[in-house]
Amino acid sequence: MISSLIALLVFSPALSVPPANPIDALIDRHLAANDIAAAEICTDDEFLRRVTLDLAGRIPTLDELQKFRADPDRSAKIDDLLASPEFDRFMSEIWTSALVGHLDIFGTDREALRLWLEEQLQENQPWDEITRALITARGTASLDGPVNFLVRNRDDPVVKVGRMFLGVRLDCAQCHDHPFDRWTQDDYRQMRRFFGQVETRQQNGSYYVLDEIGRTGPEQRPVFLTGAKPQTDHWRGELALFVTNSKPFARTFANRVWYHLMGRGIVHPIDDFNALNPGSVPGLVDDLAERARADRFSLREMVRLICNSSAWQRDSRRVSPDAASQHAFAWRTMKPLTPGQYFDSVYQALELDYTAADRERFVRATIGDALQEDFNPTWEYRETVQMAMSRLATPFGSLDYGVTELYRRILSRDPTQRELQLCADKPAGDIVFALIHSNEFFFNH
Repeated sequence: MISSLIALLVFSPALSVPPANPIDALIDRHLAANDIAAAEICTDDEFLRRVTLDLAGRIPTLDELQKFRADPDRSAKIDDLLASPEFDRFMSEIWTSALVGHLDIFGTDREALRLWLEEQLQENQPWDEITRALITARGTASLDGPVNFLVRNRDDPVVKVGRMFLGVRLDCAQCHDHPFDRWTQDDYRQMRRFFGQVETRQQNGSYYVLDEIGRTGPEQRPVFLTGAKPQTDHWRGELALFVTNSKPFARTFANRVWYHLMGRGIVHPIDDFNALNPGSVPGLVDDLAERARADRFSLREMVRLICNSSAWQRDSRRVSPDAASQHAFAWRTMKPLTPGQYFDSVYQALELDYTAADRERFVRATIGDALQEDFNPTWEYRETVQMAMSRLATPFGSLDYGVTELYRRILSRDPTQRELQLCADKPAGDIVFALIHSNEFFFNH
């Protein structure tokens, strides 16, 4: 009975058309050249759910749904969410997970880093300045947020810097020259020396990071990947400038934001730019990189540009089963909700109260053994069978509302006539259970 409800969930029909966007010119040209058909633009209800999940980390409220239906201005809704504190909070969670994972391990104070990132985003600090602060951080983990990036990755920080900010896998050159790129073992060793002055000490129950200038000899001076050498003894400062002024930094920033919003990078995997792994749409990542520079690496401006494109607003129904259409962004890649998104959406839809500790326990239990990993591939997370069974056995309670309102609160759309017939004689608790555990709820489509 419940399974039949889940199987028959569908979408609503209303839609608007996004304005012309420079991203679409490149993608449409690629689609035409390869004879790939593009999906239609998503409906207004789908758009609202998608944009609220992508920018605020939760499904829309019933009030938000009603207001958007009355005035379905997509660009205005994107702007409203970008200006909201929820955008800063959610983005700080996404980037913190990519930088240090989910646990306070190796002396990391993860929340201190997240709060610092949230503050930077509130002030619309450029991503290159945030990156320089992370690479050059000094101070105490519990007080100085960016220090935690180095505390967490202190065993080999250059590998994390390479993957996170340059899109290169220098770790592939630790034991042998990179098999698919130009990086050699010497490149890896010489870049690692940029952190040779860093000292991490325990102090008053926390970790303290500082530089000991001059403790290494001249033969241990680092070398940039270009072959140049630092001109001063402040190696991390010069490395930070080298990284953030480079073309790979701009490409990687644009590609990571694209990945967050689209579910797949233009270059994919997102931390593996190399000659044998070109972008799936020619010229797109370079075009976005130039726009990132022009906007001084504003995360908000990059998100605004992408969300206003037809590419981001396409329907999630596959127009073709082959990989080429997905790689060309001919249709929307569906993304599983992160544990945090799922928790926040369930508790909002069902009007339940919770504490930060409740949310943290749920997130950690859902991620399980992967807690110690970083979360560069956010959307490649898959729920374990054990967690799925636990979720299915969790009583969420019920809501004393009619069928239509339940659909609007939980799925952000109206039920079809068929669904109204199926639900006509069902208890509200069964309907809630079916909707909360449906694929439509569990995925951001």
